[in-house]
Amino acid sequence: MNTPKSNVLVLKPRTEQRTAGDRPGIVVQEELLASVEAQLLYRLRCECGRPWFEVDLPKLVACPSCGKKGVVVF
Repeated sequence: MNTPKSNVLVLKPRTEQRTAGDRPGIVVQEELLASVEAQLLYRLRCECGRPWFEVDLPKLVACPSCGKKGVVVF
């Protein structure tokens, strides 16, 4: 059973303009890599609405705004 062909547009690949000094292939470069350290921050928020950040996750905290002490719930 012959089915009608759909309208398919076939494009030819683009040819890049090259100068005389360019060569096809992969360009390889060497670079020095830097050392990067990741740090995890915890955002805490008191009942009074004051948020703050801690580097370590404490179990007990005092709010820097209202001074209430509380247990950290994770």
